[in-house]
Amino acid sequence: MKYSVFSKFNELFTERCNKIALLDMGEDSVRYDFFIALSDKEKLKPSEIQLEYSIHNSAYLERKNPNSKRKENPQIDLVVDNDLLKLNIEFGLFRQNSNANGSINKTARTVKMINDMIRLALDSFYSKRKAYFICVADDKMLGHQLKTKLLGKFPSNYSFSKDFILKQQETKTSDFDIRFLQVLDKLDVEITGEIVYNEKIEADFITKETRIIIWEINSSLRKIS
Repeated sequence: MKYSVFSKFNELFTERCNKIALLDMGEDSVRYDFFIALSDKEKLKPSEIQLEYSIHNSAYLERKNPNSKRKENPQIDLVVDNDLLKLNIEFGLFRQNSNANGSINKTARTVKMINDMIRLALDSFYSKRKAYFICVADDKMLGHQLKTKLLGKFPSNYSFSKDFILKQQETKTSDFDIRFLQVLDKLDVEITGEIVYNEKIEADFITKETRIIIWEINSSLRKIS
C-alpha cells in the first residue's frame, strides 16, 4: 500500500477534526476517511473495497453450541483483493470519554487491539493479504502499558505469540477471542506489529495530543530450538 494513502488519510481526518470534536466521532468516521484515501490513491472502484468481509474459515474454530443453527461469521473491517492489491485492515479509535478528567479502560483497549492483530495475522496467514491495524488515539491512551509489561508502551512495535497470551490470561484482563487462540496455538506463529506511520494530528478541535498510528501486521511460524 502506498505511503501516500496514509498521508491522504491524515489530511482527510484532520479536516474532519477542524469541524467536529473527536469526542463526537465514532470509529466509522475513521473507517470512512481511510476508505476515501485508499480509493483515491490506489485508484480503486468502490466495488473493489469490501467492508465487514468474512474471515478465512481456517483462521478460527467455531464455538461448539449444539443449540445454535446460525453459522458463525467473524469479519474484518476492510478487505481489498484484486490482481494488484491485497489488504486486510482493522480500525481502532481510542479516545477520552465524555468526562475529560475521568479515566478510560486502557487495558481493555489494548486487549481489543491485540485481538484485532491476531485476527488480521491469522487471516493473512491463509489469505496471503497484507494486514494493517489503523488507529486514532489521544493522550488518554498514549503511553499506556499493561501491568504485566509483556508488551511495550502504547504505541510500540509489538511481537507476541501464544506464550504472551497464556501469561496475560493469568490476569483479570484477558478477554481474548478463544476461537482465534485455538488456531494460534495450533499453528504456533509469532505475530509482529511494526509501526509504519505515526503522526500527530494538528486541528482546531484537537486540544490534547492525538495521533494516527498504523501497524503492519505479519506472522511467521516459530522455529523449534
